[in-house]
Amino acid sequence: MVVEILSKFPVKSLLRFRCVCKSWYELFESPSFISKHLKAGNSNTRLILRYVDSSDDPEYPRLRYCLFLDPTLANISLEEDLILLIPIEEHFRGPFEGLFIMFIGGDEIALYNHATRDLKFLPKLTLIDNLESIYTIMFGLGLDPKCNYYKLVYIVTYHDSELGKVLNDSRQVFIYSFSDNSWRNFQGFEFGMYDLDEVLDCTYHNGACHWLVPFGAFHPLCCHYVILSFDMSDEVFEEILGPNCLLEISPKHTVFGLYNDSLSFLVFDERESCFDIWTMKERYHWTKEFSTTPILAVDAPIGFWKNDTFFIRSNTEELLLYDPNSEEIIDFQHKGCCFTIFFDKESLFTLKC
Repeated sequence: MVVEILSKFPVKSLLRFRCVCKSWYELFESPSFISKHLKAGNSNTRLILRYVDSSDDPEYPRLRYCLFLDPTLANISLEEDLILLIPIEEHFRGPFEGLFIMFIGGDEIALYNHATRDLKFLPKLTLIDNLESIYTIMFGLGLDPKCNYYKLVYIVTYHDSELGKVLNDSRQVFIYSFSDNSWRNFQGFEFGMYDLDEVLDCTYHNGACHWLVPFGAFHPLCCHYVILSFDMSDEVFEEILGPNCLLEISPKHTVFGLYNDSLSFLVFDERESCFDIWTMKERYHWTKEFSTTPILAVDAPIGFWKNDTFFIRSNTEELLLYDPNSEEIIDFQHKGCCFTIFFDKESLFTLKC
């Protein structure tokens, strides 16, 4: 009962409670409680929006990260420039499970928890090629529920500039363990049939990282998508087929994520001008949850949000929040392209040096 109550407190309060007794200090340090606290804090989750903004100067668009301070989004005017809150001005992604991942040159990674202000530089990676030949980077972060500690999966794809092609056969997979602060090489999976050049961010769910990847060559108008899953405990990759609607679909017409705590797809039906939600409540079995009524002047899904709502984009490149229950649409007054949303969850994760 006490653990349930404590899991609902904000990070700032729990950091003060560590001084109450040794058992509470150890509880707040345990990965299982950290994971429980992440799930329990859903009502306080804030929105982070990443997009390319060309409103000031169309010739020189800039990447923007906006943190919306009101978790309910009742007042969308309350926002901050997230880039100003990050301690290192390098390429960063996230947050994922409450942590930002920063890439410094390709062979060095730093993690930052902006709830606790902890910053950690991971040991340097040993790459098989030089940094200039790195083409894409793919990663996943999540809890190994059997060992009860977190792992980071890091996949590097190389490019041969002289041959002008991606070296699909020379991808490297690294696994970082937070328990001993070390990297190790992972062998035993062939990536040749997957196009990892167009992979979106990782979705962690039930002890596994999931990526939506094109099966075969990527095409901007029509792709065959599958889910590539990595079990954080057994350390095995697995391919999971999506619903049949993903066999041939435009990349901009589908997004993958969590909806009501289930792996789900938000798919735009261009012909009917509506959105379908498919969920996997039972393993390998997809069910269409519902279809919206036709929505005019929209062209793409952006991502799931809270309380059954989801983000979509208008055909004039404006960000909209849609509530399928009330059919209400909120204009976020942000115009641009390449919209991506993230859940800003407060995490107790301690990045010990």
